[in-house]
Amino acid sequence: MSSRATSSMNGRDPANWRHGVFDAVARIAAILGVLVYIPSVLLSLKSGLVALVALDTAVLVTLGLLLLLGARVPYRIRATIFCLLIYVLGCGLLVIVGSSGQAYLTAFTVLSSLLLGIRFGIAAAVVSTISFFLIGVLGVGNAAVGLAPQRVNTVSWLVLTINFSFISTMLAVGVGKVLEALERALRDEIRTRVALDEERALLQTFFDAVPDIVFTKDQDGRFRNFNQAAFLSSGLSTPEEMQGATVFDCYPPDVAAQVHADDLSVLRGEAQVNREVATQDRAGREQQYLTLKVPLRDASGAVTGLVGISRNITERKKLEEQLRQSQKMEAVGQLAGGIAHDFNNLLTVILGYSELLGAQIAEGNEAREAVHAISDAATRAAELTRQLLAFSRKSMLQPQMLDLNTTIADTVRMLRRLLGETVRCDLVLGDSIAHVRVDPGQLDQVLINLAVNARDAMPAGGTLTMHTAAVELDALQAERLETTPGRYVVITVSDTGMGMSAAVRERIFGPFYTTKGIGNGTGLGLATVFGIVRQSGGSIDVESEPGRGATFRIYLPVATDEGDTHGASGPVTVQPTVRKHR
Repeated sequence: MSSRATSSMNGRDPANWRHGVFDAVARIAAILGVLVYIPSVLLSLKSGLVALVALDTAVLVTLGLLLLLGARVPYRIRATIFCLLIYVLGCGLLVIVGSSGQAYLTAFTVLSSLLLGIRFGIAAAVVSTISFFLIGVLGVGNAAVGLAPQRVNTVSWLVLTINFSFISTMLAVGVGKVLEALERALRDEIRTRVALDEERALLQTFFDAVPDIVFTKDQDGRFRNFNQAAFLSSGLSTPEEMQGATVFDCYPPDVAAQVHADDLSVLRGEAQVNREVATQDRAGREQQYLTLKVPLRDASGAVTGLVGISRNITERKKLEEQLRQSQKMEAVGQLAGGIAHDFNNLLTVILGYSELLGAQIAEGNEAREAVHAISDAATRAAELTRQLLAFSRKSMLQPQMLDLNTTIADTVRMLRRLLGETVRCDLVLGDSIAHVRVDPGQLDQVLINLAVNARDAMPAGGTLTMHTAAVELDALQAERLETTPGRYVVITVSDTGMGMSAAVRERIFGPFYTTKGIGNGTGLGLATVFGIVRQSGGSIDVESEPGRGATFRIYLPVATDEGDTHGASGPVTVQPTVRKHR
């Protein structure tokens, strides 16, 4: 049961409403009793009615004690005592004063029915009737009732008693039946409200469990109902703030204006389907939503508001962009591979004939220098085609079982000379690093390309760190890295350089893309790294932000035995994962 339903039951339980009636009647009786008590006592003493003074005093004191004890005494006991006080007062007045006692006996009947129920009311009517009849028959009634003491006309008194009984019983049954009907109606209403509150709580639970944004708005465009996802996307501090808020309270002005215009068209009766809306979350990151809105109508068909569902498609958009980039890179790779293959054949001819020509020209001849220049240019062009083939993942690999720690340690010794004195190179080798199956020459090229890029990103010097570790990728991690689950060795290459922006990160592995000046790079270094790693069955990702350096992680699958071919997979057409540095 919801808290709202519980409070409703506690506040409006039919078993409790009588308590309020009793408290009100008892307090009024006490207040009026005190006001009447003093003149009544004076008149009674003047008339010599000492018994009446004692009766009034006893009743008033008992009533005061009931009010002081309050809820410490169970309700039924308090109500019963209160009704008996009225009964005793009625009988006493009937004996001492006369006819005024009949009113109190009637009140005893009505209050019993009101405070304790119809059965108690009927019982009170019976007791009052018997008491009224016996007082008259026994001759103790005061002459004011119309019959002299000790000489009561039994028949006349019986008729008077029957009339009194008729009135008392009629009042008891009438009041009791009305109260029973009201009580049943109240119980039904509370039962219905509790059921509605439970249903509302259940629906709200389902509502909040939906990952999509779900909401309703009134005709003024104010939020009326919304789930947790809608509140979290609003940028407001509490759900209470969002209740009755408009889009102008939740989103930037330009976005709010667009959404409000859409709302107005829906409130005119036009459904809105698959509308894409761009906004920002609380952290300022751009978010894309696909929204459906339809009008809410009443029984007459008039539009009373709208209901909307929005789905966050930001990740889907990113995946679509990655797919387009992957397809683009695959097309470029195929083109580059085909050109490089044909170009390599031409370079083979040029290099061969330049060597033959050089051998036929005597030393010191100027033509010999020209031939050497041709040969050097062809050699550089051959290196460029080799990189193109590596990027397109069409180069021939010669994978071997390697101990990465030993291989990387040997490479780092050579890199320290390459990096110069301003760049410090740290090596952290992990324990229990399993063997991998890769081409050692290609692995050296990967590490050299990453080291050279790191050096160029630290023109004033800095630190380059290489680290090896063993990892186990589960299905979720493998999906993010676009590889298969299992055991891997990860090579981490970090620098303290200038870092890179998100735009650069998105293109960093693309062919012919470089941030260096003209003549300072071909733009194939990281494209080659990407191609070699993917052709070796691994994956690579990068984390970087401007001013915070860059970290490249290369994941190579562990070789289970020398026959393992996982590390020499064929061409893979998947775009590398690029992540922000955290």
